[in-house]
Amino acid sequence: MNIIITHKHGDFDALASLIAAARLYPGSRVILPDPVQPNVQSFINLYRDLLPLSEVKELSNPPESAIVVDTARKERLGEWADLLEKTEDITVYDHHHPFEDDLGARVIKAEAVGAATTLLIEEIKAKNIALTEFEATLMALGIYEDTGCLTYELTTERDVAAVAFLWQQGISVRLLQEFLRPSLSSKQKNLLEELIRNVRLHEINQRKVMISCAVIGDYVKGAAVLLQLLDEIEDANLSFIIVQMGDNVYMAARTRDGDLDLTAFLAPFNVKGHPAAVTAHFKATVPAELNKRILSFLRAYLPPLLKAGEIASRPVFTLEDSVPVSEAARALSGKNFKGCPVTEKGALVGVISERDLQKAVRGNLEHAPVKGFMNRTVITASPEDSLTYLRRLMVEHNIGRVPLIDEAGKLDGIVTRSDLLRHLDLIDRRGRFIKKPREGDPVDKVGSGTMVSDNIADLINRELPGRLQGLLPLIGSHASEQGVSIYLVGGVIRDLFIGFPLPADLDFVVLGDAVAFAASLQQKLGGKLKHFEQFGTATLFLKGGPRLDMVTARREYYAAPAALPQVEKASLKNDLFRRDFSINTMACSLMKDNYGELYDYFDGRRDIHRKQIRVLYKLSFVDDPLRILRAVRFEQRYGFAIEAETLDLMHNAVEKKVLKQVSRQRLAHELRQIYDEPEPLMILKRFARLKMLHILYPRVYASKVNWKRLEEIREMLKWSAERKWEKQPDTEPTYLNSLLYDLEKGERFAIIRKLQLSKESAEVILSSCRNAPAALEKLDKEGLYPSELAAVLRDFSLEGLLLIYSLTDSERIRSYLKLYMNNLKFVRPSICGEDLKKLGLEPGPLYTEILDKLKEALLDGAVSSPQDEIEFVLSYLQNDNQKGD
Repeated sequence: MNIIITHKHGDFDALASLIAAARLYPGSRVILPDPVQPNVQSFINLYRDLLPLSEVKELSNPPESAIVVDTARKERLGEWADLLEKTEDITVYDHHHPFEDDLGARVIKAEAVGAATTLLIEEIKAKNIALTEFEATLMALGIYEDTGCLTYELTTERDVAAVAFLWQQGISVRLLQEFLRPSLSSKQKNLLEELIRNVRLHEINQRKVMISCAVIGDYVKGAAVLLQLLDEIEDANLSFIIVQMGDNVYMAARTRDGDLDLTAFLAPFNVKGHPAAVTAHFKATVPAELNKRILSFLRAYLPPLLKAGEIASRPVFTLEDSVPVSEAARALSGKNFKGCPVTEKGALVGVISERDLQKAVRGNLEHAPVKGFMNRTVITASPEDSLTYLRRLMVEHNIGRVPLIDEAGKLDGIVTRSDLLRHLDLIDRRGRFIKKPREGDPVDKVGSGTMVSDNIADLINRELPGRLQGLLPLIGSHASEQGVSIYLVGGVIRDLFIGFPLPADLDFVVLGDAVAFAASLQQKLGGKLKHFEQFGTATLFLKGGPRLDMVTARREYYAAPAALPQVEKASLKNDLFRRDFSINTMACSLMKDNYGELYDYFDGRRDIHRKQIRVLYKLSFVDDPLRILRAVRFEQRYGFAIEAETLDLMHNAVEKKVLKQVSRQRLAHELRQIYDEPEPLMILKRFARLKMLHILYPRVYASKVNWKRLEEIREMLKWSAERKWEKQPDTEPTYLNSLLYDLEKGERFAIIRKLQLSKESAEVILSSCRNAPAALEKLDKEGLYPSELAAVLRDFSLEGLLLIYSLTDSERIRSYLKLYMNNLKFVRPSICGEDLKKLGLEPGPLYTEILDKLKEALLDGAVSSPQDEIEFVLSYLQNDNQKGD
């Protein structure tokens, strides 16, 4: 028996996902756990006969398979969770992020879309499954409810496309109107009136906060709908209702501010829901007491909205009004500025733009001072002004920059249009805020222990790009303001000492809450933030790079070999000890009082000097078997050697087959990184010497023939890299073509599936290996015309062409291949279907026939110019007409 199931307290997205899954998995029993949302229950009461819901109170045996929709969490399945524990084949469709699966699903289809229903509709559409009007309407209700009728921040283009597909199937607008905004019951109306009477507004950190409390005797369903209505009336940044119903107190909160993630910000109140809307239930309290607690919490921890001074650029680049136009133009061009303030003896007197200077240049006035061309009407603002006010100034006055003047009348900073848009975009997107440590809160200090200490500030300033030289002290300064300590760690320090090209991304350890710190840094620098609360990690993607990866100093322990680690907070030394190899354990302080100080507890610098790869403890490869692959990657990348004891530990781990315990997804990701290294072939050869090549690629064994092919692949990839092609061959499928060539089709396909390759890469490998022998046979002829050569090779990918090259020793065939890749592959007629249409031809199969023949003529040199091409077409048509006669 197969079942389809969703979570308790199901909403329309849950119900719609169930029905959509029932169309994709016919014959399954559809289960909707109790209870459900009031509006959903009303819908079911009316349309029960049209819904394929099973009347299943309990199941005596575990189902053979289960499809779980709109959740991947056991706790949300209620009593059904225990039954699914014994079900091996579980498929999950979910849209909640960060995604957390504790069901042990075999197939996980989790995407960052607005509604789970969207994921199922995409499969329904792909399989051409027709929907009834009722089904399409229900699924539209699911998407509309979870996305606020496609207006919430989490809405994506895919949700919009799914709704469009449903409208094409047929939608009942009456049902949408009835259930998206149902009429209020008499109890709901009475409660709403009470809440309106009790509204209290507060101004907290520049945000308008609304709180309303009520006490009623009976339970009222759908109180969250009342909060939405109240929020629309009051138009607050943050809204709360607190309602006592019998012995329980219900609290709901909503926000319109994108920098607040209520699930994180209000976590101390054990809330559940979405970043913009949450609920919670309390016992042994009363609304007045909870109201007091919430207000106290907000006054202590509610982050203020950004002010102009917080996003301003400093110091401000200015020009004196006496500077010649030519010099000013060079200065702006050199800094890539579109304009700047103009001063007279330090006082702001105007603004000059690139456009103003260009007008002066066109008038041959390069030597005139800029004061003759500047705009003297300067629109300014205060550092304390809001970003909304600055946006209004820019819109009303059509200006691209606003100087900020402080209380003393001095130029304090400048906000440009791009600054404003970047930070407003930040505010408009889903963000998060975690409370900052209060004064007096305990802060982790650097762990004690033997270490090599040195200061590498000079090395950083000498080797890092200019932007990073300014960014790192800024991050350290911000850490001081936030009451945490931060350290640059890992690959960048390793590569600074080795003299290797530096990684594009930077890694940091935070003594404190890395997620909260990254959120506050995002408010300062902008960018996009992703965080994983479970592991205490966050990634900040800055516009134009780099990516900043931040982790809370932590200690990891493994409950089982190859399992994901369990995490707890720790000192800097403990955090560095959990890393893979000694060369990756160095940390550098970014704090102002000891900026650049190096922390090397585990002799990383010594091992770099000795050119060796060394693990930190004996069970390192057992805890994380993928470190075996990383050890080889680092060894070959840097020309190091794996230290003797580490090599023994690797051999033991390989013999114990620990790599087989790693999930396919993690193993595939690690193997994929091999082909981003400078010398993938050297890594593959090292795997073979370690007797693990066949473990990573089952049934693949090293042979002289295979290594010879791979050597040819390596050289041809270098050759292709020198070509100015728009697209280069993909390294991984290029090597895999040769690596898997000798296998049977089924064996080849099994490895492709194990590596979780994309459909495109899989097709490249399968088609290349399948078609290469026949192509070689056809190419084994002297004097092939270019058109004949193109006919043989045109359907091969670049990766397939390199495979053919590696399979032959024939210089003639190799010259054919290089001729095709260098020249013939890019030959195209200059005329197209539109030109044929202008010649009076009706569109049809004849177009393809003519253009194919024309391309053959071009390849063989029968035509060489656009005029030749037209004459060829006319001649071809004339001959064709004569044949017809």
